[in-house]
Amino acid sequence: MRCNHCRSNLEEALSKIDGVKNVSVSLDDKRAIVLGDFNKQDLIDCIREMGFEPKESLSE
Repeated sequence: MRCNHCRSNLEEALSKIDGVKNVSVSLDDKRAIVLGDFNKQDLIDCIREMGFEPKESLSE
């Protein structure tokens, strides 16, 4: 992901997933922070549909 347009599109797509409360995508960190009570597989599928390969990173 290299541009703000891609970042914005990914944030919008992830925010439409049931249970997602907040999404923040960082171009510099190449990371999406997603908060809420959602199905993890829905996030993975969405990210792949957008043309990116997700890598899971869990934080508390």
